Amino acid sequence: MDSPFIFSREVVNDAFVGRREELSWLASNLSNKENTVLIAPAGYGKKSLVRNAFIQARKQTEFKLCTCHLFNIRDEYAFYTTLTHELLSAACDTADEWTSVADRLLPLTQPQIVVNERKPNSIQILFDRQRLLANAGEVLQLAERLAEQQRQPFIVWINDFQEIADFDDAESFQKRLLAQWKNHHLVGYLLCGNKVNAMNRLFAEKAPFYHFAEQIPLEPVEEKLLVDYIIRSFSKSGRVIAKEFAEAIWRTTNGYPYYTQQFAHLCWAHTQGFVNDAMMDGATSELMNYNDRHFRSLVDGLTTPQTNYLRAMIEGIDRFSSSEVISRYELNSSANITRVRGALEKKEIIRFVRNKPLFLDPVFELWMKKCFFDAG
Repeated sequence: MDSPFIFSREVVNDAFVGRREELSWLASNLSNKENTVLIAPAGYGKKSLVRNAFIQARKQTEFKLCTCHLFNIRDEYAFYTTLTHELLSAACDTADEWTSVADRLLPLTQPQIVVNERKPNSIQILFDRQRLLANAGEVLQLAERLAEQQRQPFIVWINDFQEIADFDDAESFQKRLLAQWKNHHLVGYLLCGNKVNAMNRLFAEKAPFYHFAEQIPLEPVEEKLLVDYIIRSFSKSGRVIAKEFAEAIWRTTNGYPYYTQQFAHLCWAHTQGFVNDAMMDGATSELMNYNDRHFRSLVDGLTTPQTNYLRAMIEGIDRFSSSEVISRYELNSSANITRVRGALEKKEIIRFVRNKPLFLDPVFELWMKKCFFDAG
């Protein structure tokens, strides 16, 4: 029997749990071409929310969707090339149409359209680097021009948007984007990012993209909704989990969708009948083991003061300025604490809420406690 819990792919319709307010909010923004930003760690349910919002928005408005992934994009040239490729993919059905549109709308950048003879549906777009960089505004206007010519709105969905912060002369690049995009009326931009701290800096006050898009906050999925979903999913497959165990799953994962579904799946896989304490313990160990390689890679890049800082957090310390805390956790000095905090934020391991440090990943926090520090 297939598990009722899905954590390795996007979920739609009945498998999508909670976030009904955010879903309606995003669907409305998409229908009205309102620029929107979603910021949350990987596995937090952004793509599932977006997919369901597209389904809902298309009941109200017809639009063409362009999807860009920036996880492997490292400079302006690659960004412009990727954006152009995905826009033409969304707008055109054949290589001849690509060529025709490029001739009309990209006369300055003059891209070359190349068809892979072994894969007829695989089309490549090539630019002269200098010509493209000198006329980048033409590419940045392409979405609006396509929407005008095809008389249909476009939604440009960009994932891993935080990668643009690492481009050379990143602030100037962002200002170039904004100068073009802010005047678009037929295009809505949906900007998503997994690196919470990096994305927050991009949209912070005084940053170029401040006020460009409306941010829809994503909080943990409500406990009651997930607990009811877990109990109901067990029941539908002929198995039983007590409410207290379903609540323990939510507390362990703090409503983090990927981990909640994963933990619930592991509990489900451990039983053919009723979940008991031993099964919960086994599923918890498996949860640690399943994510062990990823967590080890995070720890491998940490210095001793950084791991000491995380130990202090786990032990309940949230104010680090006292000489006692500095000495006890071998943090050296207040100046060093500032450097440690900055490094951990940059690595996307912690964030600050009202000046209190918090782990971004609740299961990584548990793994650090149980497996790294062996705190039981």
